[in-house]
Amino acid sequence: MILIALSWIILLLFFIPCGIAVKSLLKLKSSGNYIPIFLGLFIQCLGLSICSFFFKIGLEVFIANFLISVVITYWKSKEIKESVKEILFDLRALSTTSKCSLLSIFIFSLFKCSQFPFIVDNESYYLQTIKWINEYGLVKGLGNLHIYFGQTSPFHILQAGFNFNFLTERSNDINGLILNLSSLYFITEFEKRYKINGEIHWIGFILIFNILFFQFISSPSPDLLIFILSQILFYYFMDKEDSLENYKIATLLFLNLLFIKITIAPLILLLFYKMYKSKKRLYFFLTASAIIGAVLCLKNFIITGYPFYPLQILPINRDWTIPEKLLKFVIHITENSGYSKTSDLKNPTILHKLNSWIQLGGINRIFNFGIILLFAVGLVIKRYKNQTKYIFLYLVLALNFLILLFTSPQYRYFLPEFVFLFVVIFSTIFCCFKGSIKTALYSFLIAIVVPLAFTEIIGYPNLTKNRLHQDKESNSWTQILIPKKNSKYAEIAFEKVTEGNLDFNSPKENFFFYGTANGELPCVNKVQVDYLKKKYNFIPQLRTSDLADGFYSKNTAENE
Repeated sequence: MILIALSWIILLLFFIPCGIAVKSLLKLKSSGNYIPIFLGLFIQCLGLSICSFFFKIGLEVFIANFLISVVITYWKSKEIKESVKEILFDLRALSTTSKCSLLSIFIFSLFKCSQFPFIVDNESYYLQTIKWINEYGLVKGLGNLHIYFGQTSPFHILQAGFNFNFLTERSNDINGLILNLSSLYFITEFEKRYKINGEIHWIGFILIFNILFFQFISSPSPDLLIFILSQILFYYFMDKEDSLENYKIATLLFLNLLFIKITIAPLILLLFYKMYKSKKRLYFFLTASAIIGAVLCLKNFIITGYPFYPLQILPINRDWTIPEKLLKFVIHITENSGYSKTSDLKNPTILHKLNSWIQLGGINRIFNFGIILLFAVGLVIKRYKNQTKYIFLYLVLALNFLILLFTSPQYRYFLPEFVFLFVVIFSTIFCCFKGSIKTALYSFLIAIVVPLAFTEIIGYPNLTKNRLHQDKESNSWTQILIPKKNSKYAEIAFEKVTEGNLDFNSPKENFFFYGTANGELPCVNKVQVDYLKKKYNFIPQLRTSDLADGFYSKNTAENE
């Protein structure tokens, strides 16, 4: 826990100077004290992604990044000092209850981050993609080695830049810092709005979702940043002054979301809604979008051969381009996993899919029924039903949900809609019963502490059928200083397997069809390789004798 707290301080030494520099260059005078930190995170993510085209993201890049940050800190030392002072002033100005809430979040998040990662995707491709970036940078055709490596996110590149891989294999905890920063932002905005106009605003009620957010912070999941930044984007759209400065911030927030996960793309309509008011807005949007789009497409092209991956639009024919059959296999799995936990639907109709989706059990059923109910209630909220911006935002969220519903309605994909509609409805009900500010703040504290305190006695089998998510964590006092390793399967044994010209490491225990844990590169489960060889006649192969030159998929049927 102590080492994790120290790593967060180091991260702030990078994010704050970069954010202040962006704030200065874009003349964002009214951005507040916390938005620049998120912008600094975004710029670091973008910069490291560009570096990964040319270099491995290891010690050398970290040192260069550190030196650049030192220069920026010296250049903007006055603004940085002022910003830190204002943040400390905000903290002192908070109520005692809010301070207790933030302290609870801080302690619990340190404890959670010191545990083994909870999200199963950590064991299939999070760890491995980060490891490839650390040791080689972006590698051509990496998606041919493991079908999920094509999903390498810029967030994983960001994590590779700050996981201190040259010192330890126990640090992938940026999400913990993001949760603490966002909680501070939400509660500060909530109290400030109340002091200004006596408003009990919905933004503070986001804190009651921390029990859900906590499940994502012990692993380098891109999803948490999506949940957090989407709420800030909605807040800027709904409640911030309609100015050029705020439009720039909203644009950067959206582009950060899009950079991390393409499923958020329909939210671009929120920017279009306010773009027409100024040519400067259009020019800023086009310029920023062109930069982000170029980097994202190039990243996708290098890893998969498809610039708009996972879409098959405009594929570029290179020897490392993932074969269409394998790409369709990945898409099929992703789509069906939202409808059926076994992903075994055979040519289903849309009605069959929706029927399967609504009948999913455990936590899926809670969110699936919940989102339908929230959209139904959200349509008739008296507090907002006459507000044009709310109606437009509601329609955009409904459109995004419908797209997901007919493609891959995994509940984590529509959590931005779920969280927003829930807090808007809940805050409205709270105000109808004339709840006071003290009651709200105490409610936040209880909603944070009680669920987290009883996390260890929650029966996970009642919430999920996934056996990989049902294991209970065993804790030890050593976690106070040293966190556990980045994989819950850190002790699993691996074996060397040869397939054609490729020697790869495979877990001896087939704990998960896509599982690789933290095996040495190159690593892929031999069960997966054998399955794709038998079903589709493709095996991963080295392009040259050098791992850095990447992989291609060889059609074994051509040799028969």
